[in-house]
Amino acid sequence: MPPTTDAPSLDRKPSSIGTARPTPVTVSKQIFVCLAAWAIPGLGHGLLGRYGRALLIGMSIYAMTALGLLMRGHLYSPFDLDELLSFRDVLSKVCLLGQIGIGLLQPLLRLLGIGAGFEFRAATYEYGTYFLVVAGLLNYLAVFDAFDIAKGRKA
Repeated sequence: MPPTTDAPSLDRKPSSIGTARPTPVTVSKQIFVCLAAWAIPGLGHGLLGRYGRALLIGMSIYAMTALGLLMRGHLYSPFDLDELLSFRDVLSKVCLLGQIGIGLLQPLLRLLGIGAGFEFRAATYEYGTYFLVVAGLLNYLAVFDAFDIAKGRKA
C-alpha cells in the first residue's frame, strides 16, 4: 500500500492567478499622469484607477504638510531668484527641492503667506520644516510609482 500524504505538491508550475500584467498607456498619457501626480498628490493614481492608493497617498502628503505647518515649519520660496542663485546656504536649496515635491500646494501656500516666516522661537520649527521636506520627497516616490503603473511594470 503506497503512503498517502496531504503535503502540497512540489510541482513548480506557474499559477495563472495574478499573472495578468496591466497594459501600459501611451507615452503622452504617462507624462500627463506623472505631471498630475506631482501637481496634486494622489491624482496620478486616481487617473490610473487606483483609487485606494490615490486616497492614501493624497491624505498622507496633505497630513504631513498640515502637521509641518502646524509645527511652524518654513516653506522655502522658489520665486526669490536672489536666494536661489546665491551659494551661502546650500541646505536651504536642498530643502526647497524636497518641498517642491509637494506640488502646486507649495507655491500656493507661499503666495498666501502661509509658512513664509522663520519662527526660530518655536521649539518645533525644525521638525515642521523637515515634515514639509519629507512630504515632498514622499510625493516624488508616488510620482515614480504612478509612472511604473502607467508603464505597465507594476500591477
